[in-house]
Amino acid sequence: MIPNVVRGGRLAGLMNYLVGPGRANEHENQRLIAGDDRVTFAYAPGTELSKYDAFEIAAILDAPRKLHGTEVAKPVYAKDEVAGGFLTDEQGKKIKVGSTPTHVWHCSLSLAASEGAVSDSQWKSIAESFVEKMGFIDPDGAKSSRWVAVHHGASKNGNDHIHLVVQMVREDGTKAKTHNDFHRAQVACRELENEYNLRSLESSVTQQQGLSGEKPAERERAVRESYAVSDRVELSRRLRAALASSSTADEFMRQLPHMGVQVAPHFAKDSTSRVTGYKVSLGTKSGEDRAVWYAPSKLDRSLGWPSIKERFNGAGVREAEQFLASCHSSARVQRASGYRAFDLSQSTSAKLSSGQLGPDTLANIYARLSLELEGNRPGSLARLSTHMARAGQGLGNRAYAARLAARFGSRSAEQGWMAVLRQANRVSQVMIQGRMAAERPQLTQAAQQVVAMAEKIVRDAEQRLPAHTVVQPGARMTKKDRDHGLGR
Repeated sequence: MIPNVVRGGRLAGLMNYLVGPGRANEHENQRLIAGDDRVTFAYAPGTELSKYDAFEIAAILDAPRKLHGTEVAKPVYAKDEVAGGFLTDEQGKKIKVGSTPTHVWHCSLSLAASEGAVSDSQWKSIAESFVEKMGFIDPDGAKSSRWVAVHHGASKNGNDHIHLVVQMVREDGTKAKTHNDFHRAQVACRELENEYNLRSLESSVTQQQGLSGEKPAERERAVRESYAVSDRVELSRRLRAALASSSTADEFMRQLPHMGVQVAPHFAKDSTSRVTGYKVSLGTKSGEDRAVWYAPSKLDRSLGWPSIKERFNGAGVREAEQFLASCHSSARVQRASGYRAFDLSQSTSAKLSSGQLGPDTLANIYARLSLELEGNRPGSLARLSTHMARAGQGLGNRAYAARLAARFGSRSAEQGWMAVLRQANRVSQVMIQGRMAAERPQLTQAAQQVVAMAEKIVRDAEQRLPAHTVVQPGARMTKKDRDHGLGR
């Protein structure tokens, strides 16, 4: 999905264009699909819009700016008409000659022609998710921006798309934050591709910078084999969980086979002893002749061997490399029928108790909680782990991930893994109230569905507590506690 952001000052003119015939008469059935409550109260989603409607909607969107008299503008600088560059003064600073209004934030979201058409209901969810990920919606309402989404069919190249129009003067008269909005729009689109199973751009930020996306063939294989997620996603979950329960690189590496993860070394060129990395696999699936091996750094940059060594400050690296050198890579590796999960390490528990941890560590804790509470059907907690991992690498909206985490509160059974879950959520809330306070995006419709599932997981887990021995994080676990026997 490709975002195209433009800022301007002609709200009525833009709305008039969106409901008009288009430059090549490509617009048809121009209709409202989502927007601010004041807009959707006046015009129900699905309403075909006329030019009169466009002016009325523009007036609704522009009301806060006119009420408060807030001006949003960008400077205009003098240019050298011959050379094309900006003119500067004696201090080398650009010469300001005026300003142009930019209180209208316009963004189109376009799909590849091969994706075909998307239903209005799905576009509505995507639009609501997008504006909240961008921070234009405030849960308390005072700092929300009025907005609208219009759908008018495919472009002349066959790309299904929508247009979002956002007023940059918020309800309280303050200006909406647009810093780094071009990049943030790209990040939001990468997240939405994941959430709505849309085709990812090959050059997407996610794939370039650290978290790989599922490939269509991998997703299809998982469906065919009746697995909840692909091997790529499941390996990331188990490796992150192992990080949460390890204190050294050696401990991390030796836990993986117990967790159903096959490991093998990657040797330096022309060497059979000098370890430079590792690779992982869940083993051979039914009907397959060869196991699929993954380089952890290709799953998530933070899981690569250099990052692992740095994470543990070199502790246990020599022993881990010796262990890896003793492992063998095989084309056919038996798939484990279950896995064993370990308790949080003392260092992770200490960070959790003190609240001194960030999205990266929270990603590992949520992955471990997912193994405990979701077993072989990873769901909401696993998604939270991915949200946090993306946020930790600067690829996602940290406030959005933290707000998602904060909705997992539980009110009973102050013990064991439920206590871990609650404390992780408290840390997330502190993150929101602290350095993340600048952006407070509300949960999207898709996220609300995730939360509903997660709350059910928590309730179900609490109901099982009397019949299940729950241990305090860092305490010694019994074999029954650790051996889940959950096949994949």
